[in-house]
Amino acid sequence: MWPLRGHLGAHLELVPGWLQPSGDLCSRTQDVVLMRALRDMNLPKFVFEDVPLFLGLISDLFPGLDCPRVRYPDFNDAVEQVLSESGYELLPVQVDKVVQMYETMLTRHTTMIVGPTGGGKSVVINALCQAQTKLGLVTKLYILNPKAMSVIELYGILDPNTRDWTDGVLSNIFREINKPTDKKERKYILFDGDVDALWVENMNSVMDDNKLLTLANGERIRLQAHCALLFEASEGGTSQ
Repeated sequence: MWPLRGHLGAHLELVPGWLQPSGDLCSRTQDVVLMRALRDMNLPKFVFEDVPLFLGLISDLFPGLDCPRVRYPDFNDAVEQVLSESGYELLPVQVDKVVQMYETMLTRHTTMIVGPTGGGKSVVINALCQAQTKLGLVTKLYILNPKAMSVIELYGILDPNTRDWTDGVLSNIFREINKPTDKKERKYILFDGDVDALWVENMNSVMDDNKLLTLANGERIRLQAHCALLFEASEGGTSQ
C-alpha cells in the first residue's frame, strides 16, 4: 500500500462504500461506469504528485479495466481550435485540463483552480469560456482581485447615519449578473488572487448549498443557475 499524502487520503475517505469492488454482482458495463465516475470526478482534485498514486489505486480497484477518458467531440474540437488560434501548442494534457474543468463545473457552482504562476491556470479558464462561446453558450468572465481592495470596497458599506447603502465592486457585479434572464449564457466571477479569510468569509453562504450573498444592509442575492464562482490561486491556495 502506498503512503498517502494528507489531502489525497482525505479525498479518498469521501468515496462511498458502494464504489468498492462488487465481484460478480456487477457487469462489465457497470464496472466501467463506476470506474469512470470515481476516476473522472476525483482526478481534477489531486495535485500532480498524487495523480500516479490515485490512478494506481483505481487500477487495483478495477483490475484489467482500461477506460480512456470520455471525449466530447464538439467541445474538445472547440477547445483545440481556441488554443490553436491563441498561438498555443496543442498538448493533450492541457486540453484535458480544460475538459476536467468543464466536467467539474457541470455539477458545482464554485470551483478553485490552483497552480503556480505561469502554470496555465488562466489559459484553462479562458479556453473554457471561449470554447463554450464558440458552441453557442455565450460565456462572460468578470475578473477581480479581492486582495487589491478593502472588504468595504469589495462588499459595500452602510452609512450608519443616513442608512444609505453604497455598493462595493463585488456586490455590484454579483447583483448585475444574477438578474433573471432567458438568454442562453453563462456568467462567471473570477477571484484572481490567493484566498484570504478576511474577505472570503462573507462568501461562505454563496459557496454552500444556500447560494446566497448576504450584504451588510440585509439584502440577500441568490446565485442563479447561469452563474458560477471561480477562484484562481497559487499552489498555497491561501494567504495570510
